Amino acid sequence: MVKKILKIVDLKKRYDSKFNLDIDNLYTERGRILIIIGSNGSGKSTLIRLINLLEKPDGGKIYFNGSEITAAGINSTEIRKKMAVVFQEPLLFNSSVYSNIIMGLKIRKIKLSEVKDRIDYYIGKLKIRDLLNRSTKNLSGGEKQRVSLARALVLDPELLLLDEPLANIDQSSRESLRSDLFKVLRNYGKSVVYVTHDRNEAMILADDIAVMDRGKVLQFAGKEEIFRKPKNEFIARFVGVETLVNGTVLEKEGNVCRVGVSTANGSIEIYVVSRERKNTRVTLAIRPEDVILYRSGVSPRQSSAMNLFRGKITEIRDIGIFKKIEIDCGFSLNSFVTQNSVSRLKLIEGRDINAAVKASSIHMFKR
Repeated sequence: MVKKILKIVDLKKRYDSKFNLDIDNLYTERGRILIIIGSNGSGKSTLIRLINLLEKPDGGKIYFNGSEITAAGINSTEIRKKMAVVFQEPLLFNSSVYSNIIMGLKIRKIKLSEVKDRIDYYIGKLKIRDLLNRSTKNLSGGEKQRVSLARALVLDPELLLLDEPLANIDQSSRESLRSDLFKVLRNYGKSVVYVTHDRNEAMILADDIAVMDRGKVLQFAGKEEIFRKPKNEFIARFVGVETLVNGTVLEKEGNVCRVGVSTANGSIEIYVVSRERKNTRVTLAIRPEDVILYRSGVSPRQSSAMNLFRGKITEIRDIGIFKKIEIDCGFSLNSFVTQNSVSRLKLIEGRDINAAVKASSIHMFKR
C-alpha cells in the first residue's frame, strides 16, 4: 500500500500578475491531516486547485496514490472522483438541503441505500438534520457551509481538500462549526489537506504543517516542530512567537550555548540548548507560554530555569481567556498568564517582575 497518498515535486505555476507558485517538495500520508498555513495571497488556494486538477501546472509533478496525475492523457474526472473539495464560498444548488447533500452521490451513480448510514452520520455530526427540507436560499452562511461539508464527506473521498472553509462565516457561527468540523475530522481516518490563515486552527487540528509565503513552502514539518522550531523570523512571527532577540554565540559547552545580547540596559547573556558554533549570529525565539513570572522578591534560586530576567510590566492586555503581560527587560518580553495568576502575583502595570525561561524552551536560528 502506498503510504504517501499525495506527493508534490518541483511544482510550478505562473500567472500574468507575476505571482509564481514554486513548490519543491510537499506530501501527506494516509490518515494524516496536513495544514497549509499562510497569509492571504501566499498561494494556498492555488495549490488546492492544482491538486484537484482544476488548473494545470506549468511544470513539476503531482502524485496521487503513487501515480502521476499531471501526466499527459490522464483522466482528470476519474482522479477527482477520489477527492472532494470545499471552498470558502459554499457552492450549492438552488434546491433542498438534502438534495444538495446527495448530489455528488447521484452524479457518481452511488446507490443511496448503500451509504444511508454514512449520510445519516454526517447529517448528525454536522447538526443539519432540522435543515434537510429547507431551501439553500434560506440558510445562513454557516448553515450553507455545513451543507457543503456534508456533501463532500458523504462521498467518502480518499483525499479531502478544504480551502479555508471557515473564513467567510460570522464569528459565532464559525466557533460552533469549527468545533463540530474538527471533531469530525479527528475521527475521519482519511487524508485531509486543510488550508487556513489561522494559526490556532493549525495548532488544534494539524498532524503536519506547511507554512507558505509568496508561492513557496518555507517550512514543512510536524506540528510540534513548526511551532517550537521555526526556521526563520517570518515563520516564528506567523506561528505566534512573541519575543525575538538577536545575539551572538559567545561560548558552547556541551549542548548549551551562552549567547550575548545587547539590550537598552547593556549586555546580557542568555542560555540556550543548541549546538550552534561560537561567534554565530543568531536570533532567539521565545514563546510567551514558556515565560514564567515571579514576584520581584523571589530569589532566582527558587527557579530551576537557567535564564532569569528582571524587568518592569509595561502593559497587561486581554487575549481571550489569558492575559498578555508585556515586560521591559532591556528587550521586550511577553508572557501569557491566567487571570488567577494576575491576581495571585498582584500584577499591575509599572510593577517590577522576574521572568524565568528554561534554556531548553528557547529556539535559536541563524541570522
